[in-house]
Amino acid sequence: MKKPGEVFADASVYDPGIEAIVPRYDELHDAILNAPPHDRSDEIRVLELGAGTGELTAKLLTRFPNSSVRVVDHSDQMLGQAEQKLDTFGDRATLETGAFPDDYPEETGEYDLVVSSLAVHHLDEDQKQELFDAVHESLAPGGWFINGDVVQFDAPHLEALSGDMIENWVRSKGWQEEDFMDEWEASDDYDNPSTLTDQLVWLRESGFDAVTSIWQYYNFAVYGGQKGE
Repeated sequence: MKKPGEVFADASVYDPGIEAIVPRYDELHDAILNAPPHDRSDEIRVLELGAGTGELTAKLLTRFPNSSVRVVDHSDQMLGQAEQKLDTFGDRATLETGAFPDDYPEETGEYDLVVSSLAVHHLDEDQKQELFDAVHESLAPGGWFINGDVVQFDAPHLEALSGDMIENWVRSKGWQEEDFMDEWEASDDYDNPSTLTDQLVWLRESGFDAVTSIWQYYNFAVYGGQKGE
């Protein structure tokens, strides 16, 4: 049985599959990478939650060559793909199996940056708020949390519009959405997105400053906040 985040039954097809079903996937990653205030030469400690195959991890380690990333995912098959991809970075990447918010983050004041991509939307509302509390606790003063994820619209017509947009995107890749989902054995059974507005409020309630939406394309958004100095 697949776990949340195992969008495709075979993790080896995750990278081409996710680019075919998530519009502007690379642009979402760029927004996450561009958001932190750190200089490229800074020695930053990063926690990545729901790292999947390590695609964003590799980009982080390249963007910040003096950084180290603790890579967390609860799917062993996804981490297997990540291990191969991140081997060239040596001990700068530490891979660990675990779930969030149950297992991670567990530290206090440890990280300069916590990131996540297309993972938090698998949590329900209470779990998201619990996670935001834990992330705030885990950050060093001045540290940032940046999340790129699926969000929900309050307005039904905008939800429908987003659905049409994704269908058109998949079609532009040469697929009908239903055929794509069947061929790649993709599943959204665990999707539980919340509105962007709610999540920005929850970040404020968790103690984050400078809470903001950084980038959005229909129902995909990058947002986050800073732990006060």
